[in-house]
Amino acid sequence: MASVKEGYFSDRGSEWLVAHRQLLVNVKAQNYTPPSDIAVSRMVKGCRVSLPAYIPYIGPDYFRFRPRVLCFAINQNLSRHTPWTQAWVSKWAEDLDLARDRLNRSALLEEPLPIKPYAEGFIPFVALLGIQLWVQKRGGELPRFVDEVIAVTNFIKFSTKADANSSSIPSLWWKECSQRYAEPEISALKPDLIIAFGQTTSKHVNKIIKKLNLTPPPFLFECRFPSRIASDKGRPLTIREEAIWANDFAPLLKRVKVTQHNSYHKWKIHTYRGYFIDVYTKMNTYLNIVTSN
Repeated sequence: MASVKEGYFSDRGSEWLVAHRQLLVNVKAQNYTPPSDIAVSRMVKGCRVSLPAYIPYIGPDYFRFRPRVLCFAINQNLSRHTPWTQAWVSKWAEDLDLARDRLNRSALLEEPLPIKPYAEGFIPFVALLGIQLWVQKRGGELPRFVDEVIAVTNFIKFSTKADANSSSIPSLWWKECSQRYAEPEISALKPDLIIAFGQTTSKHVNKIIKKLNLTPPPFLFECRFPSRIASDKGRPLTIREEAIWANDFAPLLKRVKVTQHNSYHKWKIHTYRGYFIDVYTKMNTYLNIVTSN
């Protein structure tokens, strides 16, 4: 991964720069890494280096666009079972400043965002559906590219070295990442809508929202990844759903950037069309309820 010179983010506006710096300062100040016998680490010049936590990717127009949408995936799978990420792990272990800002640096260099469900299209397309519903109910315009206006990160900032499955996440990591990272992220990014992937993620985000007592509080929508729902893969669409996809969803695809570099970044939106229709229906019902209260 190439280096990024100082000042490359200067065109993103003062609010973006303040939030970006604030989050970087927080991550560095926490200086928390799980034990190397549990978390992914690398040997660098004879020393064992554990990867640090990192800040969210923040779209360049995040603070200039409404609604502000913050997406929390679960964890970044960097175990030995995911060989396509091992070059990243080695690079990040050698440059901890790069590691802490790995998501924004990748996007700036026009590399795929190293969050698999984002690169596959699940996260940005769900976020775009949420923005479309918001615009329909509250006014506004759709973004040119959804990637430019949303923020995204993993709730858990570390990876277990033994298993890439999120079920292997130690319970302590949820508490530590909630207090040390997710809470400051929500405070700094001031989202209108938070999309949390996974029940446990949503549970912890909801606790943070109640603790922060923000005015107005962000809307929280819980969503599952289609890969966790076996029945979603290849589910045939009804005639009505085919029409919805063709008329309402397909035109939106041009607003999601496509990165297809390897199997890690394989575009999967079309494989799970039924999933997105179900998410859209659920999100529409949810926003109807919360906006009417």
